[in-house]
Amino acid sequence: MEKRTTRGIILPLKVAISFLLLISAGVLSSSDVLGQSLSIRKEAETNYWIEASAPANNPHTLQASESLHLWVDIRSPVQEPYSSQLPVASVSKRYFRLIPTPQEAPPIRVMLIGDSLASDCCGWGGAFNSYFKPNATVINYAVGGYSTKVFLQTQEKNNMLLVKPDYVLLNFGAYDEQPYPSSYTTPQEFVDNLRTIAELIRGFNGIPIFVTVHAAQAWDANGNLRPLWRERNNLMKQVAAELDAPVVDLYQASTDLLNELGRSGSAFMHWEPGGPADVAHLSPLGAQYVARLAANLLPDVFGPYLTGIFDLPPKP
Repeated sequence: MEKRTTRGIILPLKVAISFLLLISAGVLSSSDVLGQSLSIRKEAETNYWIEASAPANNPHTLQASESLHLWVDIRSPVQEPYSSQLPVASVSKRYFRLIPTPQEAPPIRVMLIGDSLASDCCGWGGAFNSYFKPNATVINYAVGGYSTKVFLQTQEKNNMLLVKPDYVLLNFGAYDEQPYPSSYTTPQEFVDNLRTIAELIRGFNGIPIFVTVHAAQAWDANGNLRPLWRERNNLMKQVAAELDAPVVDLYQASTDLLNELGRSGSAFMHWEPGGPADVAHLSPLGAQYVARLAANLLPDVFGPYLTGIFDLPPKP
């Protein structure tokens, strides 16, 4: 059995998984770390455990990150010794730290606007709230058939202005490309509408977050994904850069996921009521997979509000 432990220092471990163990940021005195410990324990070639402890009168919180940016609580508070097996098969890199338990983050409201690909019925938005703690209220105003043009003409826009959420995720593009007069926008109209929506959000001190349209299960004869919505996704990232707004590149993350699973392995994500021709909408389990990708790509400020984002959804 091999055990690596750190107290108050940064310690990368070169094992099957790469870890960073960090008790807390900054320089700590010996009294600060007395009675605290954080370690990775290896029992077999692919069997690892994270272990942590802190004094009962000084509770700490165990956090994890995949990027050293978005830190999410794994266990709070840590007082008595705690250990948990790590899912080595599904992890290539993860970092851990043990910090004094902070005050609970103030409540926030998060709103999702877009079309059916982000809706509750058949999009990833239906599973999005499952990755948030109770101190975040998630409201999904994504509606089937909505483009940026349609949204600006509807009650959902008015409701957004009344609710004044702290963060609004914009997930448009698919129906802006649809060749229907009611939803279609030219590329320039799409850009102008995104700017207008972002200005409305910033008008009530909200923060717009641009989310690209997720990849569709549109496989060609060679088993490769056909790139759909590329133009609109690029325009969305362009507007976000212009406005200095956060971007969640859900298209790239979902493309990587589909390529990893393959055509047959990703079949469970298909929304059966849509029939074989519907390659974009998601089954309930598919929604969990894609929503988890979106949650993992949120800005760092969301760390205190997220939960379970490192846990793989149930296998199909």
